[in-house]
Amino acid sequence: MKSVVMKIGRNKVYPYLCVLLVTIAFLATNPLVNFEWRYLLSYVGAICGLICVILLAKGKNSGNIFGMLAAFGEMSGNFLGSNIGAALPSLYYFVTHIFGLVTWKKHLDAEATLEPRKLTERHFGIAILFIIGASFVNMYLTGILGVANDPYQLMLNNFIFALGVTAQFLMIARFSFNWYLWIIMNMLVISLNIYTKNPIIATQYAIYLFNAVYGLLEWHESEEKRSLSVQ
Repeated sequence: MKSVVMKIGRNKVYPYLCVLLVTIAFLATNPLVNFEWRYLLSYVGAICGLICVILLAKGKNSGNIFGMLAAFGEMSGNFLGSNIGAALPSLYYFVTHIFGLVTWKKHLDAEATLEPRKLTERHFGIAILFIIGASFVNMYLTGILGVANDPYQLMLNNFIFALGVTAQFLMIARFSFNWYLWIIMNMLVISLNIYTKNPIIATQYAIYLFNAVYGLLEWHESEEKRSLSVQ
């Protein structure tokens, strides 16, 4: 299974296939007849987001640039769909991608690929506290903004918000553990957007789910190579 995922992720056709799938999802909304801004903004954000995560999975700093573009599109699409928990992290993502663009330059190898770090017990504990705190923040903000979420939607948005901001922090900090959180979060976003009828973001995050698995394998392989070179 690992070799299959790596082979697909490294194939030159993979990015084009991802864009094709999201485009099909966008066309499925019948934009020429039933045009909705949230679908168009979701589509633009999805394309930029796909390029972003593919580059980040490969440890390429240019992924942070596309991440900033994706953050705007995804935030707009999710806000229009009343998914506050999925929308608010995009503001945070935008800022952290700027930070990542600057700091990653100091930690690139000879092939301009990021050198990841392993998570320590201390950082794991901080991540857990961050997840709990972020969940309460989302509930508070959802109430302040007066967004109508049913219990199921609110629960998913809470977890998405908490996992998203934590995973993003760990990614920008170069911890390979971030991909485990992205895998869980992506599954939740897929469920949420199927529930709120946004096939574009649902398709986008289905691709993100695969890419998170691919990113995890790539970053672990990079860790192993670095460990061997040190020895």
